[in-house]
Amino acid sequence: MGKDEDGEESEKQQQMQTKLKMLISWLPLLCRGSNGTDAPILSIGERRELELGLEEMIGTLQQDEQEQVLALWLHNFTYSSLSDWPNLHASYARWYSASRKLLIDRDQ
Repeated sequence: MGKDEDGEESEKQQQMQTKLKMLISWLPLLCRGSNGTDAPILSIGERRELELGLEEMIGTLQQDEQEQVLALWLHNFTYSSLSDWPNLHASYARWYSASRKLLIDRDQ
C-alpha cells in the first residue's frame, strides 16, 4: 500500500509541475494576445471561461508557485498595451491576502 501512495503522490507532483509549466508558458502569450489575425479570437464568454480555468489552476498551486505565476502575469499584464486580458486580479488578491496572513501569523 505504501508504494501505491508514493506513486499517487509522485503523479500528483508531476501534475502540479505540468500545471505550473503550462501557466508560465501561456500567460505571457495570453497577455499579449489581441483580437485579430495574429491571435485567437475568443468571445467574451470564452474569455471568461478561460479566466476561470486559469484562476482554478492557480488556486491548486502551492503559495510560492502562485507567487511565481502571478508575478509573471502582473508583469505581462501591466506592460501589454494590446490587451487587458486575462484579468487575474481576483487570484492575485486571494494570493496576496493568504500570503499576508501567513506573514502576520508567523510574526506573532
